Amino acid sequence: MTLKLVILSDLHIVPEGETSLGLDTTERLQHGIAAIHARHADADLVLVAGDLADHGDLASYERLKDVLSTLRLPLELTIGNHDDRPAFLTVFGAAQAAPTGFIDRVIDCKGYRIILLDSAIELGRHDGRLEAEQLDWLAARLDEAEDRPVIVVLHHHANPLSTAVDEIILQNGAELAEVLARHPDIRQVIAGHVHYTSTAIWHGIAFTTLAGGHYSVTIPLDKSEPQRLWGPGQMAVILADADQTLVHFDNYLDGNATLD
Repeated sequence: MTLKLVILSDLHIVPEGETSLGLDTTERLQHGIAAIHARHADADLVLVAGDLADHGDLASYERLKDVLSTLRLPLELTIGNHDDRPAFLTVFGAAQAAPTGFIDRVIDCKGYRIILLDSAIELGRHDGRLEAEQLDWLAARLDEAEDRPVIVVLHHHANPLSTAVDEIILQNGAELAEVLARHPDIRQVIAGHVHYTSTAIWHGIAFTTLAGGHYSVTIPLDKSEPQRLWGPGQMAVILADADQTLVHFDNYLDGNATLD
């Protein structure tokens, strides 16, 4: 029995008539949804790992809700640093919040536990943090699932990537890794935020980032010369069974135009 997940991130939706860095982000998301229906209609679940809106405004969340209503698969969301938690809850409903008050979610599917974590601090802060009550909540959810593998999804990268994006990293990534280490079978920790693809083993755990749906960047190992690029629009596709958890990267849009 194989679990199939699709993960989107960094949608950066703006109100109708606007663009984000010259990109029509709603059109890009529509291409992503069409690609999911065409290529991954058998997925069990679609997850969105934050930066749902570009400026955290009500109009953008209303527009996002309308576009996501066309998705014909189960959907779960969490938020990122471009999001405003109260505005998101106003549009998507208070039930999206966990007992922590944050957009933390847990889903059990096909022998896996999937956990979404809200790593946003507040609108205007680009780094991230998991609060003590969230880490306690996470520990409890992991203890409940000692008998099954776990996939964790959040917006901010926890492991250092040795590029300029480490200035906006999850502040307490080591604390997250310490909590995760209590579980015997963490298969993946998957994030967006950095607008490029990476994989790592950190504290003995697999960490992955996907480029997401907004602009992507060349990997800026020379921190003085980051470069913004237009494409791709990218989703991660997870195929998971008892033996492995496999991450594919599916580009539903492509392009190489340099943005100003």
